[in-house]
Amino acid sequence: MSEGSCCKNEINDYKSEIIRVERLTEKLFWLTVRCGKLAGQVRPGHCVMVFASPSVDPFLGRPFAVADADPERGEISVCVSIAGRGTKLLSEKQAGDTVRVRGLFGVPHPTGGSVSLLSGGVGAAVFLLYCKLHSADVDGFYLGIPGRGYEKYAAKIKEHVPGAKIYTDDGSFGEGDSMFKTLPKEIEENKAVWACGPVGFFKAVKRHYESSPSRLWFSLENRMACGYGGCMGCVVKTKEGLKRVCVDKALFRADEVDLDEH
Repeated sequence: MSEGSCCKNEINDYKSEIIRVERLTEKLFWLTVRCGKLAGQVRPGHCVMVFASPSVDPFLGRPFAVADADPERGEISVCVSIAGRGTKLLSEKQAGDTVRVRGLFGVPHPTGGSVSLLSGGVGAAVFLLYCKLHSADVDGFYLGIPGRGYEKYAAKIKEHVPGAKIYTDDGSFGEGDSMFKTLPKEIEENKAVWACGPVGFFKAVKRHYESSPSRLWFSLENRMACGYGGCMGCVVKTKEGLKRVCVDKALFRADEVDLDEH
């Protein structure tokens, strides 16, 4: 499995009709828009920016990994975590409203080889399209979430990945209270593990696989501001120097990044 490389995406703005806004938790919702051009081009790992207002307030779009794409319907979906004014405005949109969608950004995930996918919270959205298009390569999908109040979110994940193993901090449903109690302690030589989630989750995953960090990869959630690679807002400090999430790499090896820098 290759590490992936810089992808020269054609980036344009599209006026897109909202098809569905599905509330999944108090802070998470699923947004589906009609954008046939992007739906036909998107690959796992790609991102889009969604602008909540037709004006310049808020000025910046909000970046999201494309969680699903249906080229036949011309639809793409993202999972949104309400974190500020821009995402709050998006959460108030309704079916039939329009938003401006910009893309595609990011570097597609590499393909080929067996991979286990680990995620915490909304980090699961990053890997859903990969599961849909490369299911034969996926050797397990694991998700950790708080528990009560996340039932609809868990159901949405199961809708896209029926075999997903879901763990809840409070043990209220799912496979148990921690994926780390069931995951193997080592990553086999012919396999890889990809992870996405908050920094605390990355650190827990890295501790768990401390004996095989070269086969552990992180999809980092550094905030994109421009998406073109010019603003340097999503820079990651690595052993190879500064790398940009938006144009340089899709995944970062666990032993090449300093999580205390994020």
